[in-house]
Amino acid sequence: MSIAVSALVRPSRIQRFVWGGWGLALLASALAIGLAAPGHVRLAPLVAAALAAAGSAVLGAALLPSKTHRIDISGTGALRVTVQQDVGSPPEGNAVLLPGSVVWPMLMVLRHAAPGTGPRVLCVWRDSVDAAVWRALAVALAVVGRRGHANEGCEDTTNSLQRTNS
Repeated sequence: MSIAVSALVRPSRIQRFVWGGWGLALLASALAIGLAAPGHVRLAPLVAAALAAAGSAVLGAALLPSKTHRIDISGTGALRVTVQQDVGSPPEGNAVLLPGSVVWPMLMVLRHAAPGTGPRVLCVWRDSVDAAVWRALAVALAVVGRRGHANEGCEDTTNSLQRTNS
């Protein structure tokens, strides 16, 4: 059985919805502290300003255009992650799946690094890929995660792709 898979990861509507909701919640908190409870909170104007700034930043991030990623896993388990949008791609070479990568039913959090670069995190939401690609990618990542870096101190959880040798 080959674990080769190629997945085009589109921007997620779920992630934008979560960011938008979080930004609106922060702005509502700023409004509540600034107007409704200024006597009950110490330094209410400062707290309200901090919450408003954080809410604006999160809403701004939700409105920015997202990048499309491509994940290629070869039959031998070589991982390649590229970014497709006017910024080019990371340095040539295969990426390495790092400890801390997890697969949950709705979200994959992939920590990876290309040779000579620092670690990066890619969140793959279930609505970002097709259902068949999601399943194939989950299986391939589980196999790749069990093959490499299994002894580098990753937590032993049921969601972790890489496990410690106990």
